[in-house]
Amino acid sequence: MKDIVTEVRAAFTDPVSDEECELVIPPGGRVYPRPGEAKAGVAHPGCPAIADLAIGLDAFWCPKCGWNGRISGAWAGDMIAGAGEA
Repeated sequence: MKDIVTEVRAAFTDPVSDEECELVIPPGGRVYPRPGEAKAGVAHPGCPAIADLAIGLDAFWCPKCGWNGRISGAWAGDMIAGAGEA
């Protein structure tokens, strides 16, 4: 029987807005995916889109609503690496 793999979500507070957001890591998610692969990003209040994650800049940005927030790139990288090991 195959294990069901689900996305991983980890809550954090965006220090720019003081709003709760979630790092979203889909199964096999990567920050810089190859074409057709899932990508990790950030769920943020008031928008159904997942914001783009820029680990090297400690930031995320949503092309749909324009949300520009901050995230610890080191923490996000560790979470993504850990989700890949699960």
